[in-house]
Amino acid sequence: IFGGIHCVAWNFTFPSHQEQLLWRISAVAITCAPLVVFHAWMAVRQAKRYFPKYILYIIYITYITLYFTVRVVLLVLMFTTLRSLSPDAYKAVLWTSLVP
Repeated sequence: IFGGIHCVAWNFTFPSHQEQLLWRISAVAITCAPLVVFHAWMAVRQAKRYFPKYILYIIYITYITLYFTVRVVLLVLMFTTLRSLSPDAYKAVLWTSLVP
């Protein structure tokens, strides 16, 4: 659910095509990574005698590294896209005119 929220911005405008592509890749990675790790964990758990225990640790370390990297990428992209806001974002809003 958390990763799916980032997919909402799939068709948003970004300052460059590379940033949009990076956002899309990160959104898919943060959405699908928990599912992939869960299925890998279930496969290793069911075939415990065939897999050494370190395989599970490699999966966990890879997942944590991927998740942390993708979170940082999304956080950096959120702040870097603020550099190209439309001029309407800088207009002052008269909030008192909206109160009846």
